[in-house]
Amino acid sequence: MDRVRSGRGALGVAAACIAVLVASGCASTATGGPTPGSTAALEEAGPWADDFGAALADDVSPFEARILADGAVSSEEVEAAHDRVGRCLADSGFGIDYDPDGGFELQSLDDRYPDDFFERSDPVLRSCERKSDEYVTYLFSETRRNPDRLDEATITVPCLRDTGLVGSEYTEQRWRADYEAGSFPFDETADAAVQCRLDPLGLWRTP
Repeated sequence: MDRVRSGRGALGVAAACIAVLVASGCASTATGGPTPGSTAALEEAGPWADDFGAALADDVSPFEARILADGAVSSEEVEAAHDRVGRCLADSGFGIDYDPDGGFELQSLDDRYPDDFFERSDPVLRSCERKSDEYVTYLFSETRRNPDRLDEATITVPCLRDTGLVGSEYTEQRWRADYEAGSFPFDETADAAVQCRLDPLGLWRTP
């Protein structure tokens, strides 16, 4: 009865769509580079700069702010955030197992799963994430998956065609309609479909 939650997915994350920039000035460091958290530092995030700015403007914890302030998230920083969430959950008797492809399993450390497991665990998880990982995992995953922040249909349809899941007649317009309807003309659980969803540009995941 492990609770599985997908975490912040590739699409539909409202917080990442808030076009708010952090007005923190453009001061330079002693070496001439941008100060972390400044507009100049966030601009180094390229097309994701607004998303980093929106996250920083959302009253994130000091721990998370330090990670996001330079407009980039490293794998080591993601691991640090996950470790903090895990230790926070353990204080309340819960464990968490992160999937390298995204998402996680939330577990009971005493292997007991009463009917109200979700009701008890979810507020604890949300509290732990607020302290360490409201945006870190999401921004790491999305900037790695789609660094130029290209349109989803533009990067997904060629992948689907290349893998043979759809034919050349399958258009970006059709993909958008199918996405809105939540129904695609192929098996979404097939390995190729999962690959095109998680890593349509083939930048980081080995099929």
